[in-house]
Order: sequence, then structure tokens, then C-alpha cells
Amino acid sequence: MNPKQMERYLKTIGDQSRLQLLKALEQKPLCICDLNTVLDVSQPAISQHMHRLKSDKIVLNERRGRWVYWSLNRSHPHYFLLLELLKLLPVPTIECSKEENPCK
Repeated sequence: MNPKQMERYLKTIGDQSRLQLLKALEQKPLCICDLNTVLDVSQPAISQHMHRLKSDKIVLNERRGRWVYWSLNRSHPHYFLLLELLKLLPVPTIECSKEENPCK
């Protein structure tokens, strides 16, 4: 990794909202409605964060029926570094009810 690549990686994961989303994804793959309970922002805002993470190959997405599930990219060269950093953050509460968020 050269300094320019490192700067981009750190800027991408260094955003507070994206760090919270990554911490949630550390547990298991989640859909946007699950991630919506982590941050108090709109689903489009979360989607923008997820697409930034995807463009840097930090996360992956997988379509399951009509829902898209996001997960950490275990093949990323800095996956284990990311896990070490995420250990420093508290585990978020994820509450996605079937009635309110029919993604389950």
C-alpha cells in the first residue's frame, strides 16, 4: 500500500457513521433496514455510505430475493487490521422488527 492508498482507506473507514456501520457488519451480514437501526439517518444516506465502502472493496453486497445484504469483505488485504480497529468500538444495538422492516 502506498501513502495515497492508505490515505484513501483511512478516510473511508475514518468516518464516524461508516465506522458504526462496519462495527455492525462485524457481527453478521445485514440489510439496509438492519443498518438503519444503527444510525439515525435515512436509508438513502446509509446506502451512500455503503456504496463508498463498496467502492473501496471494504464491504460486499449480495442480493437475496428483493433485499441486498451487506457484509465485510474478508478478502480485503486490510481485513484483519479493520477487525483490530473495530474491537475498540462498542457493539451497536440492532433491532429490526418484521412489522416495521419487512426485510427478514
